[in-house]
Amino acid sequence: MYKDIGALLYKLVSIKSDTGTDLEKDVEEFIYQWLKEVDYFKENTDNFGKYVIESDPLKRSIVWGLVKGEGNETVILLHHHDVVDSYDYGILQEFAYDPNRLKDKLINADLNEDASKDLNSGEWIFGRGTADMKAGAAIHMCLLKEYSEIEDFKGNILFMSVPDEESLSLGARKGVNLLKDLKEKYNLSYALCIDGEPHERDDKNRGVIYEGSVGKTMVVVYVRGKKTHIGHIFQGLNPSHILSEIVTNIDMNPVFSDIVQGEVSPPPSWSYIRDTKEQYDASIPESAGGYFSVLTLTQTPKEILENIKKITEKSFEDVIKRVNKHYSKFRIMSHLPIESLEWDVDVKLFSDVYKQAMEDSQGDFANAYHMKLQSIKEDIAKGKTNIPNSTLELIGLTLDYLKDKSPKVVIAFSPPYYPHLSNLDFASLPNGVKYIGDKLIKYAHDNLDSDYIRKYYFMGISDLSYFALNNSEEVIPYIQPNMPHWGHLYDIPLSDLRDLSIPIINIGPWGKDYHKFTERVLRKDVLKQTPELTRYAIDCIL
Repeated sequence: MYKDIGALLYKLVSIKSDTGTDLEKDVEEFIYQWLKEVDYFKENTDNFGKYVIESDPLKRSIVWGLVKGEGNETVILLHHHDVVDSYDYGILQEFAYDPNRLKDKLINADLNEDASKDLNSGEWIFGRGTADMKAGAAIHMCLLKEYSEIEDFKGNILFMSVPDEESLSLGARKGVNLLKDLKEKYNLSYALCIDGEPHERDDKNRGVIYEGSVGKTMVVVYVRGKKTHIGHIFQGLNPSHILSEIVTNIDMNPVFSDIVQGEVSPPPSWSYIRDTKEQYDASIPESAGGYFSVLTLTQTPKEILENIKKITEKSFEDVIKRVNKHYSKFRIMSHLPIESLEWDVDVKLFSDVYKQAMEDSQGDFANAYHMKLQSIKEDIAKGKTNIPNSTLELIGLTLDYLKDKSPKVVIAFSPPYYPHLSNLDFASLPNGVKYIGDKLIKYAHDNLDSDYIRKYYFMGISDLSYFALNNSEEVIPYIQPNMPHWGHLYDIPLSDLRDLSIPIINIGPWGKDYHKFTERVLRKDVLKQTPELTRYAIDCIL
């Protein structure tokens, strides 16, 4: 089997499957045709297929296969088949998908010490997608074939190869519907989902198994100020001033870091900040906005909104105090009596302003909002905008339809949203799942002469977020109404996630430098360690 994994990995890597493009369908077709040639699926033609995502403009698919044994206990093998593009390879781009040729070309490249050492060792496979995550795909495909050849097999193996993980995780989100359909059709009971994402190491001698995945909530902040000519500056209120204060108080603030079992999520940093002026004139901007992501282990959308609203109100208040302080000094310098500028702190959630716009403008607003969504959809398809930026546009449009034109800050969410998930979150688990991490660590030590540790959160963000939903009462009522794109360009079947409630684990090979031209995966892990650990995990459950 090990030889088969290696050959399959090189073949998968050779098939370009840039995320968010038609190229993803090429690797989907390869995987589908590969399944078609497996003896088990030749005899059980209804047990595999392509699940076309009808809402996807590219009509990408989830490729799936079910090895049906005795009973209903089922282990899911999950991976994604898309990769990021290869532009970072520069003049070596044509070799990015051919590890053998790339290895020779990298010898003369400007590599850091670690990458150079790994290249010269011959122990690593370099190339786009080798680690993230064609290795996981090759391992799962070969394991599926192996289990399909076992007679009187106890349990079931469901193989899922999904698109779009590197973008908006459309495959995993829509895969929830496939899981529901297959569960009903074959009377399956999902015991565990095993993902094959690569792991990173703090200690080169210790591998990592993850029993969970970090969450990600993207927050959008839109500030409407009061426009004025710079010659009459105190007649207006600069939204950039307010936004910069909010940025200062949130950026890298560890108040947003969660701590669980000694694991700490990184604090947020802003991805985008700017005003909305398209050209120069002698006035301050009318509005400004930006967005950042909060990585979560425990915080819910409800808690995030509460924290940000509190910080934003304090930031707004501090700006008003500062502006009034400057105004007083200016009045004194101008030999004028001191007076205050009557600005009010006004911070709203998007759900509040949307409701108010509907009340103030009714049908006019609803029609304009619908038309704006349509034009945004076209602009995204043409590459003229993206989802977070267009979220700012939708907030601006909504504010235009309010009768109240005073300065205010609006807080919203933008796709993508990844719920955090860990096996620690489950109220009860069967012992086979509850102690799976301990068993794998012992097995690796006793049988593979390798040391592994367990972590409860994969910090790289993954599709594992879409296999269960905890604290749904603090998620569903807050995400949906505060995400302008919800139900239009983006959605998650949150109630179905809550109902499925599948435990998860990530068992992947050691990889380095994902999304960089020095991306690589440890050969020994691909060919031996990870397949053996994954097989043992399956056997423990089934």
